[in-house]
Amino acid sequence: MKKVGFLFALLLLAQPALALDPYAPREERSHGRIVVFTPQPENDVVTIAGMGQNLTTKSGVTHTVPIGSYKIAVKMQNYEYTHNVKVDSTETTFFEVPGYGNLKVNSLNPNDTVNVTNTKTGQVVATFPASETKVLPRGHYDVKVDVPGMLSAVKKDVWVVTNTTRIVDVKEK
Repeated sequence: MKKVGFLFALLLLAQPALALDPYAPREERSHGRIVVFTPQPENDVVTIAGMGQNLTTKSGVTHTVPIGSYKIAVKMQNYEYTHNVKVDSTETTFFEVPGYGNLKVNSLNPNDTVNVTNTKTGQVVATFPASETKVLPRGHYDVKVDVPGMLSAVKKDVWVVTNTTRIVDVKEK
């Protein structure tokens, strides 16, 4: 019974040493990798700051950085998101910006005006042309599309979900 306890204690104390990759070359043990994913990868700007360096990049690009703590700042249309992450040795840290999704309106005319209001408060959240895809915080919205010469198209309670694009179609009747 004492042998089992001794082996268990030995494994418990050796666990931090096992976390390092003993097969990785020595020069790679001082670095890790970081990848940041955003709602609109082609337009969002990601800044990784820390360890004496600032790195500006795009979404989905893998970067090798020294191990340590970093501040991630993401600029998305009307919003900016910041978060601190820790990068470990020989590990890849994947980070996905939480709480934001996209709204796309397919309208007959790409110049139609889209008005988005919060379902609960009735407050106008965004106004944009139908040709654009808009980044919005996760939530429920009422979408109104002003079509010249026709009645406005209204879609109630459109749910914008994190890191997805919700598409609303406006069709001629």
